[in-house]
Amino acid sequence: MIRTVWRGMVRFLGSARLATWLLVVVGVWSMLGSLVPQGVPLESAVKAWAASNPLAESVVNAIGLHQAFSSPFFLACVVALFVSTALCAWQRTRAAMHRGRALGKAALADQQSVIESHDLEILCDPALSKPEVLSIASETLGELDIRTKRRGDVLSAVSPSWAVVGSPVFHWALLALIVVIFASSLQRSEGLMGVAVGQTKPDAPASYGTLHAGPLFDWRGVRRSIRVDAFDLQFETGGLKRGPTPTVSVLDGEGRVLKTQRVYPNEQLKTGSLSVYPSAYGLSVALSMINSSGFETGRLVQLVDFSETATEGTVPAGLIAISGNEGNAELKVAVTVPLNGASGQFDKVLPENPAARVVVTSMDDELLVDRIVSPGEEVALPIGDSLRVDSIGYYARLQVVDDWSTIPLYACLAAATIGLTIAFVTRQQIVLATVIDGPEGARLAVRVRLWRNESSSRSAVESELARALGRVEKGSTSQ
Repeated sequence: MIRTVWRGMVRFLGSARLATWLLVVVGVWSMLGSLVPQGVPLESAVKAWAASNPLAESVVNAIGLHQAFSSPFFLACVVALFVSTALCAWQRTRAAMHRGRALGKAALADQQSVIESHDLEILCDPALSKPEVLSIASETLGELDIRTKRRGDVLSAVSPSWAVVGSPVFHWALLALIVVIFASSLQRSEGLMGVAVGQTKPDAPASYGTLHAGPLFDWRGVRRSIRVDAFDLQFETGGLKRGPTPTVSVLDGEGRVLKTQRVYPNEQLKTGSLSVYPSAYGLSVALSMINSSGFETGRLVQLVDFSETATEGTVPAGLIAISGNEGNAELKVAVTVPLNGASGQFDKVLPENPAARVVVTSMDDELLVDRIVSPGEEVALPIGDSLRVDSIGYYARLQVVDDWSTIPLYACLAAATIGLTIAFVTRQQIVLATVIDGPEGARLAVRVRLWRNESSSRSAVESELARALGRVEKGSTSQ
C-alpha cells in the first residue's frame, strides 16, 4: 500500500503536465510581481503605489504581491517545480541511458546478432538474390525516409548515441536554471544611486536612494565606488540619438579605475558581477559649510529632481539637516534650481545662468531664510555659520545591480536550447536488416526501434517491405 502511494506520488510529481502548469504559475506570478513595487508596506514606493491604486492594492496586498518573490505561495511553487523537474530529468536520463546502450550495441551489430534478435521476418520472392533483397529493402526504407548504410550483409540505420542526450540535457539545464535563479534572489543587490558629475560614491547601502538586497548578500565583501565623469544631454552615436548619457567609472577599493564607459539604453557598463544602467537625470548643487571664522567645515552635494508640479520646475531629492554646536539638528535646508519656463512647461536642462534657491526652516518648519543664490555666493544661517553654493551641474541616477548569476543563467539557457534542439531535430532509431536463407526461400530479418522524430512507423515498415519484396509477410516475432 505504501509503495503504491509512493509510486503514484512520484508519477504525479514527475509528470510533464504538472511541470508545465507550475512553469505557467511561476511565470505569471513573476510577471505580476514585476508590475508592482516590491517591499514592505512602509516603504515609500509601496505606499505611493498603494495610494494611487487603492482598488488594486486591496487585491495585491491580500495575495502578497508586494513580496512576490519571498511569499510562501511562490516559494512553494518553486520548490514543487524543482522537485518535478528533478524527477523528470532523472526519468529521462534513465531512459536515455537505456537507449544509448541499445544504440551503441546496434551500431556494432553483425549479421548473426540481427538473426538472433529481430522483430519481424519478411518472406521474399524466390527469384530475388540476396544482394537484390538488400538493395530493394534499402530503397523501400529510403522511401520511408529511413536511410540505411550497407555493412557487409547488414543494412543499418542507427542513430548516434548522442542523439538521446537532448531531453536529459534540457531538463537538467532547466533544473540548474531554477537553482541559479533562486540562489541569485538570495544573493542579489539592486538599487538606484544618484551621483553628481565629478562625484564619487562608495558602493554601500548609504549611497542608495532605493535599495533591495537579498538576505544573503554580504556588503562586507564589496570594495568599490562609482563615479560620474561627464554628462551629455544629447549624446549621439551610430546615427542614433541616445538621449541623456552619463559617462560612468567603477573604481576598486584602492581607487583604481576598473572600467569607464558611457551608459545609455541597451548599453550598460558591466564589470565582474556589477552592472550599471541609466535610469534618470537631474541637477546637482555643490555646497560648502563655512563657520563664523570663515573656514570651510564641510562639503556636500544636494541632488535636485525635475518636477511637473513644482512652482519653479524642481524639487530637492532630500532635505539637509544642519546641527548646532551641541550636535543636535537645528535647521532644515531645501535646495532647488529654478528652471526656465512657466505654467508647468519647464526646460529640463541646466539654465544658462543657473542659481540655487536655498530655503532654511527650523525643525518646527518655521521659515527662516528664502534666497536665490548664484555659485560663489553664501547664505547666512541663523546659527552663525553660512552655506556657500560652489557649483551647479547635472547628476545621473544609476541603476546598480550586483548579480553573479548573469553568466550561469546564460550558460543554463544555452544548454537548455542545445538540448531542446537535439531533442526536436535528431532521430532516435534502430533499423537493422539482413537476409536469412531457409527451405522456404530467403527471408528478410528486421530489427526495428523507432523512438523519436520518425516520419514512419513499425507497421508501415512491415507492410512496405512485404509489398516491395513480393510476398505476404510470414509473421512477426517479439524479442
